[in-house]
Amino acid sequence: MSNPFSVYSPEKMDANTAEQLFVESHSNISHIQTPDPAMILGARGSGKTMLIRCLLPDVLRIRKNCKISELDFLAFHIPIKTTQSNITDLQCLDKHHATYIINEHFLSLNILMNILYSLSNMNYDFKFNNEQYSKYYETIYLRYMKLSGCKHECHYNNKSQNEFFLELYHHAEEMYSDFTNFVLSFSNTDNNSMPAYNLPYLSYLRFLIHILNGLKEIDDFPNKSIYLFIDDADNLSLTQTKILNSWIASRTQPDISLKVSAQYAKYKTFISINETLVEAPHDYAEINISEIYTTKKDLYFKTVNEILLKRLRIAGINTDLNKYFPINEKQEQEIEKIKEEILNNWEKEGRGNRPHDDVLRYARPNYIRDLGGTSKSRSTYSYSGIETITHLSSGIIRYVLDATALMYDATVKQLGNEQAKQSIPYNIQDEILREKATNMLLSQFRNLETIPIDNKLEYSIATKLQNLLLSMGKTFHDILMSKTKSERRIFSIALSNLPTNEIKEVLDFGVQTGFFHLSTIGTKDGDGRTWLYIMNRGLAPFFKLDPSGFAGYLFVTNETLENAMINGKKLREDIDENIEIEQLTLF
Repeated sequence: MSNPFSVYSPEKMDANTAEQLFVESHSNISHIQTPDPAMILGARGSGKTMLIRCLLPDVLRIRKNCKISELDFLAFHIPIKTTQSNITDLQCLDKHHATYIINEHFLSLNILMNILYSLSNMNYDFKFNNEQYSKYYETIYLRYMKLSGCKHECHYNNKSQNEFFLELYHHAEEMYSDFTNFVLSFSNTDNNSMPAYNLPYLSYLRFLIHILNGLKEIDDFPNKSIYLFIDDADNLSLTQTKILNSWIASRTQPDISLKVSAQYAKYKTFISINETLVEAPHDYAEINISEIYTTKKDLYFKTVNEILLKRLRIAGINTDLNKYFPINEKQEQEIEKIKEEILNNWEKEGRGNRPHDDVLRYARPNYIRDLGGTSKSRSTYSYSGIETITHLSSGIIRYVLDATALMYDATVKQLGNEQAKQSIPYNIQDEILREKATNMLLSQFRNLETIPIDNKLEYSIATKLQNLLLSMGKTFHDILMSKTKSERRIFSIALSNLPTNEIKEVLDFGVQTGFFHLSTIGTKDGDGRTWLYIMNRGLAPFFKLDPSGFAGYLFVTNETLENAMINGKKLREDIDENIEIEQLTLF
């Protein structure tokens, strides 16, 4: 039996599999399906590409059981990571005096090729309408190609819709070949010997819009909005990002709507080519699909449950997730005793407004603290159960699938296939979750250290980030062990003042690599807001923290952060002194 939690690449997933696996509740899909331009932001692994895959025509036709022409919109996937020329190889374009024209042609040509390739692989509902396709070919495709300066000969293929669009795709391939040769001709030249640009100029407004709108006149397609999903747009160069922003600002919806996906904090700029700012919600709708708060009642928790249940059912396993991912019963019984003790003593010793508040805040931290006086003793705390897996994922669906897939494989290896079909023992869950935390903080940084740095710097940005995370984790653990603090579940730091450029660079790097979630919080004085950096809860097993909540945050100064980044010093040495720990108002 194959692993039911295996991760599939959405781009290579067939329509039936995508429809089977997709869970709609977490995706903000209702917002994305409107014709408004959208910026779909999320950490790596949060499900952006899977969301796009399930809005393409082949999947929607299965879901709605309809023809292409009956769809509410026609969507195309434009993956930036897999463009035929690596974006980074085209940095030489920025040296040319016509850099914006050349880069826009490159983007437009790549979009055109992706669209034509998708159209050449569609399953059509009607017979080939020679009159309509001939009209589209002559009055739209050839006309706007000629107006854009294309001199390549193109042929009309009337065998079928697929053959028709495949012929156009081959025509675009020839243009791409010319473009590649042009780039190679001056990639190693200096600015004084740049060759003149004498190739076609395919632009968004004067070419792509007409090519796409022309499709609506053909019976095969819906006469409605066309969506272009520009996926992994954070991989575009700065110049290309400015061009894309200009397209967004041109407001071509509802005819053509741009949906741009990017990793949070990695999109290079929101400035257009004419140096104006594109902003949400004025120019586009911003949709962040990464969840940082998880409770039993929230949408993300329900989504994780639905995704895992779907996969188990497909594999023929019908069970309750709490039974399939059992907790350590002995541990939970001890925690229940602590809860009862807190409830019984609340009138005399209670700190919260309600007994339940103190149970939530102190029961599990007290259990972790009382496991023993040494760090080694506290390592016996068991990280297991579907709630814990969900909390540790920090809103990243890929974490959930990676972790459960590893648990399944380990169970098969240690106990056999039959046990894996029944449940994943809590000790195997704990082992995998601890390994993932260790790999995240240690092994992953080996890869980050390969990023080129300024040789003049004593410490790389990756080293500073790792030092900071170690400092935060140790400090948060000390706070969790405290007998005096009113709030001990800390996963966040709030900035007391504006960060220096060096500190901001490290914090931004932490957000880009998924070690931090970025939010804002009210300042200490209540006269504004400041940045809040929430540590990825997947690190909790490494530092022996309680991942079930992070209701507090610690204010830090620039001096404290610098000591942590360079020297690895804790954010606070004496955690029982009067330090500023605040509660998140959300809780």
